[in-house]
Amino acid sequence: MPDTQSCSVGAGEADSAEGPSCNLSEGAQMTRPARRARAAAGLGFLALAGALGARQAPGRVALWPLALVPTWFGISHLVAGVTGYRGCPELGAIPSVMLARPVATSCGPWERIDRGLERLGSRRSSPGCCSGAA
Repeated sequence: MPDTQSCSVGAGEADSAEGPSCNLSEGAQMTRPARRARAAAGLGFLALAGALGARQAPGRVALWPLALVPTWFGISHLVAGVTGYRGCPELGAIPSVMLARPVATSCGPWERIDRGLERLGSRRSSPGCCSGAA
């Protein structure tokens, strides 16, 4: 069984957007906006699950079984927001809580979103280009 807490990253891959990623083993803290984004995604998935659970397809076919997938995504994203889980929430957030140790996963979409949120936060905290000029 492979070790899920450590990853081998080749030279030069640690800073690139390509290659293996082990966010949990890097020990970087998740920013508050990133936590909020995961919580918002979780609430969105749960809203979708609620909508599916209350509907029927033509022929009176219940759609609640389809609601199980967005329910899982919603709960796992909420857990990721609360715990600060940086990998793929639907794969590793709940197992990380159950095992009481980080389960490393890589999640390209959330990594890109987190980088964008970090850039946005750094722009807001840095002064404008001309604020220091007299």
